[in-house]
Amino acid sequence: MSHPSPEAIADVIVVGAGPAGACAAYHLARRGRRVALLDRTAFPRDKSCGDAVTRAGIALLAEMGALELLPSAWPVRGLRVTMRGHAPREFRDAAGPERDGLVVPRALLDDALVRLAVAAGAQLRERVRVRRLVQEDGVVRGVEAGGRLLRAPVVIAADGAASALSRQAGLTATPPGGLGYALRAYVEDVHGLDHLLEFMAPLTDAGARHWLPSYGWAFPTGPTSANVGVGLVERVPNARSDALFAAFLEELRTGDPRFRGMRPAGARRGAPLRFDFSPHRCWAPGLLLAGDAAGMISPFTGEGISFALESGKLAAEVADERLADPRDLSRYARLLSGRFQGYFETGQHAAERHRLVWHVLDDTFDSERPIYALVRRAALAPEGMAGFGSSGVLTDARPLLDPAVGVGAELVEVGELLAETMRPDWPFLTRLPALSSGSFQLSVRPALMVLLAARFGDWRRPELTSLAAAVELAGLAGLAQSGVPDRPSDEGRPNWGTMFAVLVSDVMLARALGLCADGDLVPELARIVEEACTSRMRELRAGRFPSPGDRLALMGRTGPAALFAAAGELGARVSGADEAVAAALGDAGRGLGLCLQLADDVARLLGGTDRLGRDARADLEEEITSYPLLLALREDPELARLLARADSSADELVRRCARTGMAAEVAERARRLADEASAGLATLADGPATRSLAALLTHAASRVEREVLMGARTGDGSPRVPPARVTTRTFSAGKL
Repeated sequence: MSHPSPEAIADVIVVGAGPAGACAAYHLARRGRRVALLDRTAFPRDKSCGDAVTRAGIALLAEMGALELLPSAWPVRGLRVTMRGHAPREFRDAAGPERDGLVVPRALLDDALVRLAVAAGAQLRERVRVRRLVQEDGVVRGVEAGGRLLRAPVVIAADGAASALSRQAGLTATPPGGLGYALRAYVEDVHGLDHLLEFMAPLTDAGARHWLPSYGWAFPTGPTSANVGVGLVERVPNARSDALFAAFLEELRTGDPRFRGMRPAGARRGAPLRFDFSPHRCWAPGLLLAGDAAGMISPFTGEGISFALESGKLAAEVADERLADPRDLSRYARLLSGRFQGYFETGQHAAERHRLVWHVLDDTFDSERPIYALVRRAALAPEGMAGFGSSGVLTDARPLLDPAVGVGAELVEVGELLAETMRPDWPFLTRLPALSSGSFQLSVRPALMVLLAARFGDWRRPELTSLAAAVELAGLAGLAQSGVPDRPSDEGRPNWGTMFAVLVSDVMLARALGLCADGDLVPELARIVEEACTSRMRELRAGRFPSPGDRLALMGRTGPAALFAAAGELGARVSGADEAVAAALGDAGRGLGLCLQLADDVARLLGGTDRLGRDARADLEEEITSYPLLLALREDPELARLLARADSSADELVRRCARTGMAAEVAERARRLADEASAGLATLADGPATRSLAALLTHAASRVEREVLMGARTGDGSPRVPPARVTTRTFSAGKL
């Protein structure tokens, strides 16, 4: 039997010309590499997809020059999520220099990306069906396609969720029968659409009897058209995707007036879904997997275009640098792990973890408690899902720090330690913004306070990194504990939110103490936790309406104030600074934490959102009344009755607070707190750390002033971020 002669056609063969493959081909060609881009169809061609490109993806498209080729793409500025029986909740983009997300049909997007790759120098071969990988001595050396052996030092497989190449290489964990499935169609004659993606979950089976591990979407493609579809995360006995799709369309048509007259605009299309991403299974000698072929699809929302673009770019980078010796491509796994830690790793056990997280989301969807707000963002609106949400838990600290202070590398190390500590047992939790290692270089947070305080002693002590990570975890444990309400389960229904909050609190506190186990820090950390708990109990015993002065005093012993104070004191002591220095740094941390808390509290009451993305609904739910709200109550006693009503409106609370003088009073108080803390810093030796801390205090106080100014611009206190549009549509009841 004769075998075809091998043909060396390129430096890199890319199989699949979707977003991942075209992006990889483009970047390789730009680096001067010879690239063969193979696809089994001809372009332009359609693909089953939700068509949403999030902010992370938009930046990559802009880098390639693709946005100019997509003038008809529909801009999106947030995400609206509806869960069964709950009013919709919105995650809107914060104002900033970032571009909007886009909804653009894959027929247009993929064609534009392929044209850019070809213009950069890639060779496109259409209607080429790749049969198998060509391997020699355990190394991939090319592919067989069209009866020919095509050789290249590196192959990038971007051939979709059902990737035959990844399966042949033994890199696929999900058997063919275990894949999920999605169906979508375009519809027209839809009215009243805005610039928000719409996501609904979970859906019921065709008989509306049981809830399925599933979701539905309606993404606007224009003012009167949309991409609508459904996704099944896993195969479920007797659950058919076509029946689920038909039931979802009928529910939209009968339950949402905007879709009442919709009609199909083309045939529906389907595609498999794979959620088994794991960095170590994304490469083999001579082979890299990218996009859906690597299982890089969100297990909660099905989003994948942005992940495909980024993995394609990373694959190009690694292929380029390892072309001379492609046997070891493990750097690709490290890059993917660092970039996407936690979120996709949930997909390795998608069925079990999908159910757990959806139980928690369902039970806490209407709650504004901090831990639940963070979990919602991590699951539904992480940076991969558009950066949609608030401006985040973190404030960019880089412009505030003296360049000579030099804490950037240590902050990265702290972030990596946090992720490593939580990832083995709780990979999903590493997607919480407070545990995302990629954000540590940017953030005003307790770890930064520890490291700045250590600059007043021997800051090179190795235990400081563990201390900074432990303080972060202890703070998150307290945040989780505050999510435990004093309420019984509803009619015997499991209280998933409370169970989750207690478990997360215990796990994080245990991990925090574990990080300090090798030194003398455990008693100090335990003392801090005990003091915070005691102060929290004092807050609760003080009742809903203490005096503003009493409330402010209690604030200084709990929450951000207590955490930043502890960070300053411990950082100084562990570095060997004397007690007077530690006390001054503790006071500076307390002032910083108080100002951050006041900025959050006043932002909500003036129609904005706090660092967790919560609005004034949080003030209606909390048992403890914030300092700004107590000031407003002093001028408007009717607010007490508003807070006591079960049907209270957050909009009404904002309007009434805006009519009082509380905002100016809070701004003045924040300025005095910052000045007092800065005066304490003046007793310390001048240097980069002292100047950086003073700048942080000034920034925190000015943030309160900015929130007041933004609230004043709305005039009557109307929300700066529109609240979720409450509709009469809810999904019919069913069983989990």
